Amino acid sequence: MKRVPWADLALWLPTVFLVYVFSRQGLAKFSDTSGWARAFAVWHFPVWFRILVGVGECGAAILLLSRRTAPLGAAIIALVMLGGMGTHIYWGQPRQVTSEVMPFVLSLIVLRGRWPHFARMVARWRNRDDA
Repeated sequence: MKRVPWADLALWLPTVFLVYVFSRQGLAKFSDTSGWARAFAVWHFPVWFRILVGVGECGAAILLLSRRTAPLGAAIIALVMLGGMGTHIYWGQPRQVTSEVMPFVLSLIVLRGRWPHFARMVARWRNRDDA
């Protein structure tokens, strides 16, 4: 009987949550009428930056769907969340940082948990070039 990789299966819970949240919120950043458009304007960020964040979030959600690329997606989410935290602190809204804490922590869990898959992929890629 094959052993069930419970830790691997458990990592899919935060992964699916992050994919759901960041695919939806990333797509919302492309709309000029979204709450995100208004928020980025209030924070004095240019439109291209809002679009870039949306591309990053959607790209991260796609990367999370593979064990091998999930650490890259999780790292992108962690960086975006750090930027969000910094924005709230800069604009005198430190209590709003809490909305970024959970996705930040979950992205670090996925990053750490999927790292061996990514490391094996990179090692195979490097060894292929040596042959």
